[in-house]
Amino acid sequence: MVIENGPIRCNLHSVEEVTGVGTIHQLTADAAAAGHQVTVRMIRDWTEAGLLDYPQRRPAGKGRGSRQALYPATQRSLFLTLLHHRSSNGISSLARIPVGIWMYWGDEFVPLRQVRRAMNTWLGDPRDSLRRARETAGEVVRQLDNPAAAPAARRELRNALADLAYTGRPDFARLERAVSEVFDAGFGTLRRAVGHPAAPAMSESVITMLKARLAAVDLLRTGKVSDHDFYTARHVHRVAYAEYAASQQFFAMHAPPDNPDMYEPVTAEAALNACCGHLLTSIGLASLYPERAGQIGVEPAPVGHPWRSLT
Repeated sequence: MVIENGPIRCNLHSVEEVTGVGTIHQLTADAAAAGHQVTVRMIRDWTEAGLLDYPQRRPAGKGRGSRQALYPATQRSLFLTLLHHRSSNGISSLARIPVGIWMYWGDEFVPLRQVRRAMNTWLGDPRDSLRRARETAGEVVRQLDNPAAAPAARRELRNALADLAYTGRPDFARLERAVSEVFDAGFGTLRRAVGHPAAPAMSESVITMLKARLAAVDLLRTGKVSDHDFYTARHVHRVAYAEYAASQQFFAMHAPPDNPDMYEPVTAEAALNACCGHLLTSIGLASLYPERAGQIGVEPAPVGHPWRSLT
């Protein structure tokens, strides 16, 4: 669960046009021509973080060492796009750009090896900042809020989520109880369902999403997500997101009055800003429901299934 620095106000077609390969010094020249001051060290740091891919090495011949490595035109364009958004976004937030390009444009523009580094940069380490964990918790509480919930229940949910984000050690019994006491408040022993019946928000779906994301975080940080897992997650997200996009306007007509933005419109900007969260959720859901992941694109997910309610 991550709160980004801010929205990246661009769409996936805003990548600057650059032709031809270039050395790291040509990247600094590209930046200077666009009005940005950069250093070779910064480019190398961004490469380690996955914002850029490693350049292609070029051996100079036997016993002659190597010539300067080259960045393809796609990476030079990506570099200028990253610089354009640097003033309003930190490193972890900028990591969404290469991930989003890979998800929606493909490996021709950003390779998977770069996406792996970018995802870990985006995740960061929530234990480094209790404030960030509390911000994350507050955002989730706002999404789950129920006018019938007691202030004490909201505080407990916020604390349970903050502890989870900060420590990385889930107490699901506490979390399920806290989510239910906010989301299901006023419904007695019944389970509340909000929104369109084909894509409802329920306390169970929220818990499933949290479990999926936690599972994905653990898999990513321990290097247990295979290339196949990444490609499967991208595929199932694209299919699920396309299905959601086709129905979004209809779903939005059934959004609750106290949460009219429950079904966010599908735009290039929205897709880019949420891409890392979407990929994280898809990786986690595929690990929890491997049999369903293999069926995505063959038949629609059944009503109420996490693939249907969590995009």
